[in-house]
Amino acid sequence: MRFALLALTVALASGCGGAATQQAADESVVKVGAIISQTGVYAALGDDMETAMRLYLDEHGGKLGGKTARLIVADDAGTPETGQQKARQLTLQDQVNVITGLIASPVAVAVAKEAAAQKTPVVIANAGADALGGPGVFRVSYTNYMHGYAAGRYAAQTYGKDGAVLMGADYSAGTETLKGFAEGYAKGGGAEPLKEILTPFGKTQNFQPYLSQIPAEAKFLYVFYAGGEAITFAKNFKQFGYDKKLKLLTCQNITDEDVLQAIGADAEGITSVGLYSPALDNPDNQAFTAKWKAKTGKNPSVVALQSWDAMSLIDQAAKRGGDLSQALGQVGEIASPRGTFTLDAKHNPVQNWYVREYSGGVNKVVATIAPEPS
Repeated sequence: MRFALLALTVALASGCGGAATQQAADESVVKVGAIISQTGVYAALGDDMETAMRLYLDEHGGKLGGKTARLIVADDAGTPETGQQKARQLTLQDQVNVITGLIASPVAVAVAKEAAAQKTPVVIANAGADALGGPGVFRVSYTNYMHGYAAGRYAAQTYGKDGAVLMGADYSAGTETLKGFAEGYAKGGGAEPLKEILTPFGKTQNFQPYLSQIPAEAKFLYVFYAGGEAITFAKNFKQFGYDKKLKLLTCQNITDEDVLQAIGADAEGITSVGLYSPALDNPDNQAFTAKWKAKTGKNPSVVALQSWDAMSLIDQAAKRGGDLSQALGQVGEIASPRGTFTLDAKHNPVQNWYVREYSGGVNKVVATIAPEPS
């Protein structure tokens, strides 16, 4: 497998990366392997991911870098083993030029390892594990640490220098995000948090026993939960009256568009820090949101935005020609509905973060957290 933008025209057995029969080489085709979750706990996010990628291609005449593009989608079923198997299939059989997608970090780690063995670049559209990286790995989403760090900086400025309590799911995304928050809060002059409360990942059906551990002197709570746990937490926080006892600041996942409908009225008034909001007032976002609504009838989620930007990065790199992995690292500024961003030396985004307040069905942007000077 080569980094160079050479692609083989392949007769696919299925749209999910099935066995293929090699035909003549065709340098005019850019093949993108998208490893997403079509089944399992992240299937809804997988739908947004694929829809955004196909929408990008539709809006760009089915081309990337001026060449005909082919999107080959494979289902990781939410497991690292399946993800690695699909990566091997996409690189060796389908001869893709690049792999993208990747919702869950454990899957992304397995896929990146396999892709490196096959010398195929990877553009991560979601997974946030801090350890993900390498010469051929590029990320358009965020690291868990930076997600929390931005929120910690903001909290020190607006929630006070003491009285913080942290709470989150006990797995890498949760612990890395909370660590980032604590260090960002300290950087802003905040005191050590009063308490950190970790809850069993994927097993917590009632957060009351954990909410009851919050010290009486606490002034605010910062939390990380995603998916079903985000829904349950948001409902429990209001149900048990904690919204009357202390301020709440959350990760972007608590009020992202993928869970808001399920949370309902209990999301009203929640303040979160995230990298995107459909309410961002810029021409690129207005155009993107309009296209997404026309396609789906709803606002775009963060995952949808990141998937659009993954295709944009590949598009810009493909225009440069030559070795695709090198081209991905040379793109520079990436125009996005979230605002222009760049990639740092480790190929992670340097970007604005936004303070969003959910009100009247919209994550309204109330403040912008600019990147720290390098």
